[in-house]
Amino acid sequence: MSLSLNAVTLTTLTVGTIFYGMYLVLFFISLYLLLRPNMTHKPTSIFRSAVFLLAICLLVVVTAHWITIVYQAFLVFVVPPLGPEAEIVFNKHMHVTMIAQDSLMIIAIFVGDSLIIHRLWVVSRSKVILLVPAASLTAFTVSGFISLRILLGSTDVFTDPLLKVDSVLTLLTNVYCTAFITWKIWTVTKAVMPSDGMNLQHFVVIVVESAGIYSIWVVFFVVTFQVQSNLQSSIIQTGPALIGLVNALIQTRAWLGWTSEQTDKTSQLPSPLQFAGHDGNLNALMVEDIGESRFTP
Repeated sequence: MSLSLNAVTLTTLTVGTIFYGMYLVLFFISLYLLLRPNMTHKPTSIFRSAVFLLAICLLVVVTAHWITIVYQAFLVFVVPPLGPEAEIVFNKHMHVTMIAQDSLMIIAIFVGDSLIIHRLWVVSRSKVILLVPAASLTAFTVSGFISLRILLGSTDVFTDPLLKVDSVLTLLTNVYCTAFITWKIWTVTKAVMPSDGMNLQHFVVIVVESAGIYSIWVVFFVVTFQVQSNLQSSIIQTGPALIGLVNALIQTRAWLGWTSEQTDKTSQLPSPLQFAGHDGNLNALMVEDIGESRFTP
């Protein structure tokens, strides 16, 4: 049986708020860890980091998207239409809200995919490797806004074939980047000491787990969209909060692992794995991206 508008709206509000709350907690924890005075970087240097700027942008977008979810819930449950004219106004407001939500969702996916592409660039420093995710991100952006134009002139979201294309493109970007990050770290850890290898492998686990969560979300959306279930609306509208949650999870777990490592190791032998222009390990590099850091085994 098809889900009603009330059920979809309530599901979106509940799940979206839970994800958004978890995201805020993890974001501010990661921010605190980044700005701690006992870090190896200058407190002001993080503000010039590409990852930090993208994370702030993602915070603004996810927050704005969550506000539209709350507004939509007020439209459905607090100010329901009471007559033909009121219903017309209600439908117009709902349509405008959906356009805003979809626009912010596209931006959130763009920023989230840009973050993982950036991490791949930090690890590989290879423009050739970046060709595929850069092309898929560009195609997603174009396809996403074409889908938005289709939605402007249609009331049936299932008539838009590009939504599945968008899903495949963002899934390709994340799987590709995760695979190459894993491969690059694996090839480097073969030449380093066990302690360093464990540190890098810890980051691989974080990235793979986060990519797995995001991939499950994308696949779940494609399945519900394919069977034309209204549940697809709840899934896709909780996407921005999930994207923020996944990225904050990477940053928080990476920095927690880094700080605990620094606490445990009062003295550390020089590692054969070095980063040009930045003293630190892969965890710090992935979150901070300060200077021209790169692998030089």
